[in-house]
Amino acid sequence: MYEIKVRDRLMELAGNKDVRLDTPPDNIPGDLSTNAAMVYGLKPQELVAEIEKMDSIESAAVVGPGFINIFLTDETKNREIGEIVKAPGDYAKGIAGGDILFEMVSSNPTGPLHIGHGRGAAIGDALARMYEWLGYKVRREYYVNDRGRQMDLLGESIFNIINGKAAPEQGYKGDYIKDIAAGFDPALNAEECAHKASEIILDTHFKVLKEFRVEYDSKFYETDLIRAGKVEETIDFLKKKGLTYKKDGALWLKTTTYGDDRDRVLVKKNGEFTYFASDCAYHKDKAQRHKEVINIWGADHHGYLDRLEAFWEAAGFKENKRLNDVLYQLVNLKRAGELISMSTREGEFVTLKEVIDEVGTDAARFFLLMRNSDTPLDFDVELAKEENKRNPVYYVQYSHARISSVFKKAGVKPGEVDPSAARQLGKEEDRLIKMVAHFPYILSKCVQLNAPHLLTEYLRDTATAFHKYYDTVKIVGSRKERARLALIMAVKSVIKNGLELVGVSAPDRM
Repeated sequence: MYEIKVRDRLMELAGNKDVRLDTPPDNIPGDLSTNAAMVYGLKPQELVAEIEKMDSIESAAVVGPGFINIFLTDETKNREIGEIVKAPGDYAKGIAGGDILFEMVSSNPTGPLHIGHGRGAAIGDALARMYEWLGYKVRREYYVNDRGRQMDLLGESIFNIINGKAAPEQGYKGDYIKDIAAGFDPALNAEECAHKASEIILDTHFKVLKEFRVEYDSKFYETDLIRAGKVEETIDFLKKKGLTYKKDGALWLKTTTYGDDRDRVLVKKNGEFTYFASDCAYHKDKAQRHKEVINIWGADHHGYLDRLEAFWEAAGFKENKRLNDVLYQLVNLKRAGELISMSTREGEFVTLKEVIDEVGTDAARFFLLMRNSDTPLDFDVELAKEENKRNPVYYVQYSHARISSVFKKAGVKPGEVDPSAARQLGKEEDRLIKMVAHFPYILSKCVQLNAPHLLTEYLRDTATAFHKYYDTVKIVGSRKERARLALIMAVKSVIKNGLELVGVSAPDRM
């Protein structure tokens, strides 16, 4: 993994600061490029001299206002391909480590999952897979908000239906509510209706998520926090630290001391815990179980982050625990050029299950990961169903299937490829070698930035590089057949591994 080694050395030279590495485009000479000298005010020529001391480096040169282009030895690049061929399923595995908890989706059990929840599930699960690949111990958890006003409205909606009444004005509507209510005993009260309905809905959530290739290690119920006294325990903990005060009959947390724009209520004047109080207790519990916590939440939580981070610091977790919040923007689902409403209460929504059934899990997951999470996403249903190079997931999968067909034509099984043959690779393979070797660095950036879309971009670029290579270079029957089979074996492995990490299949035939 020469690119990681170069990156790490550059970080040392930059005072252990983050350093960006890029693979230059075809029209720019060099195997790697960095702007480290400009970003950190280093002297470019001195940085070049240090870089050239590395065994893997042929040379380095300053370009433009301070970019440094790095040239690796052919031996270094070809050896990288050979190492991948030796253990194709282990490339970049276990190069880091840690302990991390993912909370993702955590939709209120009041209605079916929609495509927006699917985006959160795809982002969270892809990141969890990447962290695991790199060597982290990962736990996926689903937090169940099974109390509060939304649960009351669910119970009232079901209760009214089974008793022949109209749904409450702010209640839940739609066919799914009628279907659930159809099997309920009219003797149930609203609270019992809410509990029973929420369990049915939650069970459906997990079935759909499993079909979406997202599975959980645990569920955590808000009501369990309260029954176990963890909310009261957390409030007492904050009181003892002198971080609370009484005002207007309510108990407040001094979140402004830690950067929030105003203090927040923990206990209402009627004695009821706020959602924030439960979230504080839940995050305290998570911090006691794990070194790092990542929350995958919708953009509607943006205004919630400051108060939660204020609690995290007030509780003393910031010093040795990490809290990361990944917010994702809305998904605009397109059908015949028109956007579809997804209002849960009115029942006018397209469920995640419906999207999976129409375009398949592969396309649904890949499309939901093609943009940065902080950018709204347009999901083109018709494009997701196309079987041609316009469809990004089809294009990437086809590259994997195409490589499989090359091996079949050559009469060679991928496991029979000689790793040492990679030593014969030359300049015509240079671009593809660099793309393959970029895989560990891309994974490291995905987890550093919590940005899984970087991997889908990489897969598309690698597929493009392979298709271009395939169309211009003879592989089977050529003088360098053995070397080129080694190279495309490495390409096949990074594409397969990358697709696995985003939760998409890698077919051998299409």
